[in-house]
Amino acid sequence: MWGLGALFLISGTAGYLTINHLSSENLVATQNNNNSTRTSTTKQTSSTTDTSPSRPEENRSSIEATNENSSSTAKVIALVPRNSGSASSANRAERNSAPVISLEGVSDQPSTENVFTPVPVDSYTEFDASEKSQKADIKKNDVTAAPVLPMTIESVVNSYRANNKKKRWESQFHFAPTISYRKLSENKSYLRNIDPNTIPSVYPAMYSSVNNNVTHKPDVGFELGLSAKYLLSDRLKVKAGVQFNVNRYDIRAFSAQMSNTTITLNSGGRIDSLNALSSYSTESGYKANWLQNFSFQVSAPVGVEYIISQNDKVQFGMATTIQPTYVLNDRSYLITSDYKNYTQVPWLIRRWNVNTAFETFVTYNSGKTKWQIGPQVRYQLLSSFISEYPVKENLFDFGLKVGISLNK
Repeated sequence: MWGLGALFLISGTAGYLTINHLSSENLVATQNNNNSTRTSTTKQTSSTTDTSPSRPEENRSSIEATNENSSSTAKVIALVPRNSGSASSANRAERNSAPVISLEGVSDQPSTENVFTPVPVDSYTEFDASEKSQKADIKKNDVTAAPVLPMTIESVVNSYRANNKKKRWESQFHFAPTISYRKLSENKSYLRNIDPNTIPSVYPAMYSSVNNNVTHKPDVGFELGLSAKYLLSDRLKVKAGVQFNVNRYDIRAFSAQMSNTTITLNSGGRIDSLNALSSYSTESGYKANWLQNFSFQVSAPVGVEYIISQNDKVQFGMATTIQPTYVLNDRSYLITSDYKNYTQVPWLIRRWNVNTAFETFVTYNSGKTKWQIGPQVRYQLLSSFISEYPVKENLFDFGLKVGISLNK
């Protein structure tokens, strides 16, 4: 019995020692294999570093070495000599199946371990992070930034219409100091429609001009008006309004004794004589005077305005109007048919007339107010006197027109 127990004890001890011996041998073999693998990798890396570029027969391939001390996989570039035959085919297949390796992290000096962290070259993560950071800074610094809400099609169309809606109507008040004058001429229609046999032999219009017998000079007048303008396009406007004018001019005459004078009128082909009293002479007298003729007129100008050039603040343009006119009141001294005296006959004045005007201007936009200034000329198309009178008078004004409009 004791002998059997001793036999089991000896057998167990021997088995234990044998198992420990075999484990030690396997561990040593594994370490030797690992050391040999590291040595081979080091030699290949050294050959990559020391290889001269004058050897074109070498080709690049990649291998992966597993580092036991790191959890990541390092990618190492090695240079392997080109083999012939089946070896070259195997290398070509290996190159085609090998992944793209980043060169970043490869040292110029040979080392026993080439361990690096692979960096993805096809990612924009760092740029995206930088852009997001910049946007966050801008949004943080912009205290007026409001949250952007999704816009519907209707809101986009409405915003576009609001931004592009232009002001069509505009009202303007203007005033203009003027210099008033007149143009005198013979009434040609008066002479054409009359029988020559009925014309007096001493009628001065047959051999003399009226301007040779009168002396006159301009005087100061003024103009006030209110108009409405409608925008047809970016450069063209139509306008209409109401306007008040005062025209004045002076006539040189001599105070003389009261005398009876005659004005001849053309009454449908025959001469009618109008007798009137006069105390002013065109030739001589005991005192020289300047007789003032004036006229108060109201008109309704209608016309167009065109912008030649413009920018955000300044515009340059021109305008023209036609003005039906009514004479409210007047004081006019008419020359007699013999061109020797002046007399007043109010019913010989034409009450309805037509004027036209032309102007150029510069417009300046100063925020809530728009100023318009420029020269203007106004001309009376019809004579101041009725067609039966032998002399024609056309008034005209030169002025500096200043207008003001309010921008709403």
